[in-house]
Amino acid sequence: MTPHITHKLRGFEELQDPAEHWLAELAGRNLREVPARADLLRQGDCTGPMHILIHGWAIRYKTLEDGRRQILSVLIPGDLFDINGFMASSMDHSIAALTGVTLVRLDNDFLDIARREHSSLEKALWCDIHVTAAIQREWSTSLGQRTARERMAHLMCELYLRQHQAQLTQGRCCAFPLTQIELAEALGMTPVYVNRTLQDLRREGLVQLEHRTLTIFDLPQLKRVALFDSGYLKICDDDGGSAPEKENDYAL
Repeated sequence: MTPHITHKLRGFEELQDPAEHWLAELAGRNLREVPARADLLRQGDCTGPMHILIHGWAIRYKTLEDGRRQILSVLIPGDLFDINGFMASSMDHSIAALTGVTLVRLDNDFLDIARREHSSLEKALWCDIHVTAAIQREWSTSLGQRTARERMAHLMCELYLRQHQAQLTQGRCCAFPLTQIELAEALGMTPVYVNRTLQDLRREGLVQLEHRTLTIFDLPQLKRVALFDSGYLKICDDDGGSAPEKENDYAL
């Protein structure tokens, strides 16, 4: 199994070997590949089983009747969705592949087995639920209170650090396949203003975005620009979520 989900969950709870082996076994079953820009689930569809995103990126979004779209969140390798989908009768939003993606469909008894046989995994999954909700609260705060520059910087910090936790970064670089139109749909900005904001951050020597790759030259300063506190990404830490940060190696 790709280790991304394992690395991510280890950030919440040290997984026991049987739990890791079980996850590895699940990865060989029920694989599904979806091309870029295709919907995985549509608003109004019946909810389905949970999935793990193995490769590629996806987005949650809602579309208004006049065609305008709001991107609600970004899914990266190692993310689970929808862990609470079994509680709803239909989707209130859509999920689409941003790039080509590979998914693992989880059996309906996944949570029951985790609860009965893998307590460390169950705790990590609950932590993942809490962090997902915390991320959504940060996105709401950005749309309501942060300036356009702060919003852009905050999203870059978040997506870099989430990938770092899943061991997907390479030094100061990480994948960043969002187009300027998609950034506008996520950040509540126009594509023209997205471009202007990106250019400002680049001229300040903070970031470079090209060839679907984000390079962060000065993470501490980018965090200051964004008013970024990474505690919400580590909300389940025993110390209350304020883990010490290692700026030199860009750790969370």
